[in-house]
Amino acid sequence: MRLTLDQLRSLVALAEEGSFTLAAERVYLSQPALSIQIRKLEEALGAKLFDRKKGTLTEAGRVAVAQARRVLEEVERLTLLVRGGGAPFQGPFRLGVIPTLTPYLLPRLLPKLQERYPGLELEIREDLTPNLVQALQEGGLDAGLVGTEENHPGLRTTPLFREAFLAYVSPNHWLYSRESIHPLEIPQEDTWVLSEGHCLRDQVLSVCRPSLTKRRVEFQSGSLETLLFLVEGVGGLTLLPEVALWTLPEAKRAHLRPLTPPGAGRTVYLLLREGSLKTRVAQGVAEEAVRTFQALRLEAQA
Repeated sequence: MRLTLDQLRSLVALAEEGSFTLAAERVYLSQPALSIQIRKLEEALGAKLFDRKKGTLTEAGRVAVAQARRVLEEVERLTLLVRGGGAPFQGPFRLGVIPTLTPYLLPRLLPKLQERYPGLELEIREDLTPNLVQALQEGGLDAGLVGTEENHPGLRTTPLFREAFLAYVSPNHWLYSRESIHPLEIPQEDTWVLSEGHCLRDQVLSVCRPSLTKRRVEFQSGSLETLLFLVEGVGGLTLLPEVALWTLPEAKRAHLRPLTPPGAGRTVYLLLREGSLKTRVAQGVAEEAVRTFQALRLEAQA
């Protein structure tokens, strides 16, 4: 039995929607017709792809979806080649962004992208770096903005901008009296950090002096804003990436201390699948992200 593109499109839609009803609406089929497409595909491949009781893909289904996305992308590439390239800045573009960039960069970046590329249909996913990498490899995303250099087969990493870390210190902490702070003066046991899985957590911990005593309170958070509230209410300090500074009101900026010597910080990267049809779009988004960060830096320094 031969595979068809309609079967592959049905499988990808089912994987992304997680529901036969929603997937059927997406590919303009009735639910029974979609179910037939999936069953025929399973028969052709000789494997169960979707566990209907659990409502999830099987392991074979995840492998099939990843390959189906690549096949459909190549079909789209063939269409564009025959038609002379088409319009690259039209249609859907799926961008993944790490949580420590999303609330600070996107409110300024998205309006600029909508103005510059009015035909682009942006889909934004906020997630941790490992999940974004997996989604890129499987074809669920077109590009990603991350804070670590990722080296994975089939993915290309491009540095966009470098941002410094600044200490956000409680008035009750002994480092508050300093005009600047040496990283090795920052005790880990006094520093509030993000939960496991956030790349910023490891970057911050690598800057601080190793713990000499155990923390009195262990706290797992996925939000930089929560860490600021803890510094203000409980004490201690945290480190903020430069991109977050423009959101701080003037009163809170009194808590900031630069790190001396400078150098502690992170580089933001664009992640992209090699040979992706969305390369030109991703490069345009990356260029706008750099301009947005530069504008935010000037605003924070004003």
